[in-house]
Amino acid sequence: MAIPAWFLPALRTIGVSGVKYGPLVWTWLASNPDIAERIQREVQRLGRSSGQDPEAMRASLKAMREQVEYLRDSADDDAERDRAKAWSASLTRLGHAVEMLRGGSSRVDRQRLRKHIDTLRAEILDAFLIEQIEDAGGPAPIETRED
Repeated sequence: MAIPAWFLPALRTIGVSGVKYGPLVWTWLASNPDIAERIQREVQRLGRSSGQDPEAMRASLKAMREQVEYLRDSADDDAERDRAKAWSASLTRLGHAVEMLRGGSSRVDRQRLRKHIDTLRAEILDAFLIEQIEDAGGPAPIETRED
């Protein structure tokens, strides 16, 4: 099974443990293809909505909001719930900014907004991937840091 494109960027959030965590997760995902396929579908869905037009940005924000709801509902502690709450507030602000594009906007404004959306999307996606793996019984980054 080849390493999918979404896998390596997801390891960014685990820092120095990435070298150790990555192989553990990859081995686990290879033996749990149903989970790997579910994660890949989410990543592909976000990839399809990466354009700079307002409609693509709204589609990105909608998918991200669904992931944040999942993260909030599956949060294991207050820190995870607080992080999901902050992301939800950021998504609301970005949604308002996208609506302001309707009156016309410059290419630079659209690019700047897309960059903000993509930065938040990377954070949410990384947390979503890790949570999906943990919820399905896979290894958690914290488990590898204790070794």
